[in-house]
Amino acid sequence: MALGSCKKMVDEQPLSDGVVNNFFKSKFDADAWMAGMYGQLQQFMIGESQFNNRYNFYGDARSDNMEYQAAYSNSNTTEMHFNSLSANNAYADWSGFYRIIQSANVALVKFPDINNYAVAGSKDFIDATTLTSYLAQSYAMRAICYFYIARVWGDAPIRTEAYLNLSQQSQLPRSPVDSVMAQAISDGIQAYNLIPKKATPTVWYIGEGAISAMLADMYMWRTATKAPDYNNAILWIKRLFAAKGPKGNVYNSGGTGANGSGGTAATLETTAEWKKPFTDPAGSVESIWSLNWIAAANGCPCMAGTSSAVNNTPMRTYSALFNAWKTDTIDVRPLQTLDVTKTDNWDRVWKWYPGAFGKNSSNKIVYTGTFGTGLNVFVPMYRLADQYLLYAEALNKIGDRTNALKYLNLIHVRAGLPALTITALNTEAAMEDAILAERRKELFAEGKRWFDLVRTDHVYQIMNPVLNARQLAAGLSPQTGFGTDPSDKRKYLWPLHRNVLNANPGYLQNPPYTD
Repeated sequence: MALGSCKKMVDEQPLSDGVVNNFFKSKFDADAWMAGMYGQLQQFMIGESQFNNRYNFYGDARSDNMEYQAAYSNSNTTEMHFNSLSANNAYADWSGFYRIIQSANVALVKFPDINNYAVAGSKDFIDATTLTSYLAQSYAMRAICYFYIARVWGDAPIRTEAYLNLSQQSQLPRSPVDSVMAQAISDGIQAYNLIPKKATPTVWYIGEGAISAMLADMYMWRTATKAPDYNNAILWIKRLFAAKGPKGNVYNSGGTGANGSGGTAATLETTAEWKKPFTDPAGSVESIWSLNWIAAANGCPCMAGTSSAVNNTPMRTYSALFNAWKTDTIDVRPLQTLDVTKTDNWDRVWKWYPGAFGKNSSNKIVYTGTFGTGLNVFVPMYRLADQYLLYAEALNKIGDRTNALKYLNLIHVRAGLPALTITALNTEAAMEDAILAERRKELFAEGKRWFDLVRTDHVYQIMNPVLNARQLAAGLSPQTGFGTDPSDKRKYLWPLHRNVLNANPGYLQNPPYTD
């Protein structure tokens, strides 16, 4: 019901007071609204239709993880490939995030009223624990949406009240990106204060660990005027360590004390079980929060460049990466991640699917297991390996390279590789580069790479040669790469979609884009 009613929120139209007041009368109404809100996020990020996976378009497609397939590309993916985004790009529209924010705002104002209608002790009554949890999840959902909006578009309107009637202001001005980030952090902290502690969460919903991971991620972020807050990021990662995962395990009980304490291979899946957070997130000690795409209900999880779509997709794995990974016989992750049996159209990521990958007696890559478009796909928003590497990055930034290396090696060695040494990584820059390289392999297609490059200010260094090569291959002359001025970071952001500008005449386009 939430998903259906919120379809009309693109133009910030208010919900009818009559519909809302007639709806929120029982716990079952709250249950349905929460399911609808999560359904909105899942659909918006994984696919409102075939090849509409914003999860990867925002987090991978503009990086050196993905490139277009020229024969199957469209204007949207071509623009991402060449970094030539325009106001017509379908994914430049932030309306989907604001629909989810509206759902969260409605929940925050209407859920506490339910027990004014429900009889205490009846099945319609919403108990205090459930109500508090639902409110916490609503704050957290609003937080993650504003976090995405700030990273993708920068300045943005902030709406914290449910838009329920025409007397309310429908068009809000864009607030500075620092204010948007502050709102995201404030909502995250409010969510953490409300969420039950030490509870065993359901992996499909936002719990204590997910909120902590979200806040750590936010504090690691930089804007044009504010640097990352590494000490606060470390604080929130320690709070994640103290939280429980979906199996009831505490993520890292030894890591909640001094910086760098705790952390052993036993807190992660084994090398042989590396794929478990994707194929069985509810049964994995690493899972924090995953999106749950059920094929029978939602159809094929046909994500461009990252799933088992029947048709060739408009995006694929970056060719240089694919060619390097297909010959890697030591690291266990490439064979578990990409369909390296393909000789062209490298558009299939099989890390989401159960099965064994290896070589037969003829030294040919083979797959044994279930694979196909009818299978469910479980996409991580956060998992422990991601947070260990983020922790390593923060420790490195405060000068603790010894413990940064410790957490980096937990992931590196788990992949089957020899431990890295402090001798080789004896500077902050060298350690950071190693962590970024590890995150690229560990978290491929998990919507992290582009944000990693922006967060660490590596966009120009990494993407300028990539874009020059793409422009040369396409016969474009001269090659301009990411631009002639390394200090010009305006194109790190996306433009505002034409529909957003038309609906709000007071908004100015993000420079240097044109309307």
